[in-house]
Amino acid sequence: MREEKLSDKDRIALYRQSLDKYKKPSVTADVVAVRPSYSELNDAQWRENPEFALQFLFIKRAQWPHKGAWAIPGGFIQPNESVEEGAARELHEEAQLVANRLIPVGVYSKPTRDMRAWIISNVFVSIHRCDELFSVKAGSDADYAKWLTLKSPIIANGQFSLSFYDGDRLEFKLTGSYKDQDIGGATVEKIDKNPLAFDHGEIIAQTFLRILALDTKKLVFYFLPEKFTLSNYIDVYQYLTQNSISFANIPSFRRQLTMTKNPILEVCKDEWEDLCGRGHAPAKLYKRKV
Repeated sequence: MREEKLSDKDRIALYRQSLDKYKKPSVTADVVAVRPSYSELNDAQWRENPEFALQFLFIKRAQWPHKGAWAIPGGFIQPNESVEEGAARELHEEAQLVANRLIPVGVYSKPTRDMRAWIISNVFVSIHRCDELFSVKAGSDADYAKWLTLKSPIIANGQFSLSFYDGDRLEFKLTGSYKDQDIGGATVEKIDKNPLAFDHGEIIAQTFLRILALDTKKLVFYFLPEKFTLSNYIDVYQYLTQNSISFANIPSFRRQLTMTKNPILEVCKDEWEDLCGRGHAPAKLYKRKV
């Protein structure tokens, strides 16, 4: 049959037959789930705000390979779904978390990233509230899951150090180097030692760098309640930007947020924070300006 007389159905059949000469990778979706965390105050800190940090959800692998190692939730894409749909499904199946919004991090495709086969992973970050509950599905690849806290991250001069804690116990540390990029934020160049399953150490480090590359003044809102104090906002902002705002510069910073041509904060009229027994005067409450 001459080619110009072939129907679309025939052309598709011929094309699919031609694909047999190419090796095909498997495709997965992995999710870095993050949520805000605030440390408890002790008697010596009664005048301070609770310290902000990010928590990342990890699963403990139950099966070979990397049995017993920490990993991020994820799994294989099914034929009837997109990678975004597969990512949301895997997160819900493995941890019972609902992904309200998935932010792309990158595609990981090194042929050697998984010892079992050629597997390409599409990675997303999902932001969750601090009160969201989770549980691990019985029979999955995970023994259990836990939120680990990223405390005092260090990102400077092409080097990073990310320490993850379970309470006060250090679970693991990711160190390595990164390269600044004009677009899309910094890119991980090297992980000194990967304590996680597969290449998930590189993925976690790259995800944090990608988070820092977002519009920080607006990203802060994802980690705050609907109404918050200016100190709450500044605490999260300093963590995400690695920059301290001195007491003397707070009035200027407040004006940037509330009195510019396009302000992003507004005062909640006649609303003040609930001190819960803390020993200083209540502060004004703010909210995101719509």
